[in-house]
Amino acid sequence: MGFTTHAARGPSKFWGYFRLVDACAEPGCPVCRCLRTDSARYLDGLLYEHVNDPGTRARLHASRGFCGWHASMVPQLRDSGFGTAIIVEDLLGGIVARAREAAGRLERERARRPWLRRLLGRAAIPAWLALDRGRIVCPACAFTRAAEARYLSVALQFAGDPEFDRALERSDGLCVPHVARLVVTEPGAPTLPALLARCAALWERLRRTLEAFGDKHDYRNREPITDEEARSWRLALEVLAGAPGVFGNDLHGPAARAERARFSDDVGPGDPARPEPDDGEALRFEKARLERRLTELTAQLGEASSRAAALHYRLWATLEDRRVLELNLAGERAAAGMWERTAADLRTQNEALRRECEALRDAPAPRAAGR
Repeated sequence: MGFTTHAARGPSKFWGYFRLVDACAEPGCPVCRCLRTDSARYLDGLLYEHVNDPGTRARLHASRGFCGWHASMVPQLRDSGFGTAIIVEDLLGGIVARAREAAGRLERERARRPWLRRLLGRAAIPAWLALDRGRIVCPACAFTRAAEARYLSVALQFAGDPEFDRALERSDGLCVPHVARLVVTEPGAPTLPALLARCAALWERLRRTLEAFGDKHDYRNREPITDEEARSWRLALEVLAGAPGVFGNDLHGPAARAERARFSDDVGPGDPARPEPDDGEALRFEKARLERRLTELTAQLGEASSRAAALHYRLWATLEDRRVLELNLAGERAAAGMWERTAADLRTQNEALRRECEALRDAPAPRAAGR
């Protein structure tokens, strides 16, 4: 069962597209990033709203709780202690009952005659294996597996789309395990070669960064290690193996494969559980994309308007400063003119006083009285 059959299931079609495009701006494989976020949201919703739901309880009992990956996520969720305590207390009650039943069975087997115990013991299931017998896939993994199919379908469907290609080019690329899943499940998809080529180019870019990182460890190399080079080896581990927890758990384990086979048998191609996309849904999707683009352009227009307003203010401030300087200069010029007139007056007075002094010096001395 390939991903193309899951290309559009209600609103998740364009929701998955926008989630994947946004995840391209974050480090690592965007599909893995979306799955980790979706898993956390699923667990948070389950612990907050469905702790006492009978169907949820039954599913958790059948799966013996969560897998190791999703169980490790629970303590990282905010205020998850109370809901988790209710669930795991109920699960432990079931496990205790099964363990006691297994212990009683072992005691009964020990009481049998040796030859009968040897005959039946070869086919008997060990007690602790019986505790896990019939376990179904982790419910969080089942939810995440469906989300993974949608994201991979989006990657195939929109490979070659300008917006998606730009987002993918800015990302670190899909991880190798997710690309390998696409190659195995959708080898005939027309967009698969283009997607493979883009991922290969991104992986080659990472390989060159790793090479530069290694070269700069040579004592003869004096160039500093960049931030991109410093994180390259961690990124390469995720590219090769996927994000921590996404692979190597119930998401792709034997229980998941068995449940997928049961789902394929129970739900046929014409089943209502697999609705085909209609024109109205496609139009709503395109409308949502246009609205998203309009929002981006509006934000860009707002930024341009803010920059223009700032430039206008700086221009006004510069003109105001110029006007003030011109007024100050005019005042200084007027003051300079006044001082020049004052200096001229002082020079005139000084010259008049000099002439009076000379006249007094040249005048004859007055005679004394009575002579």
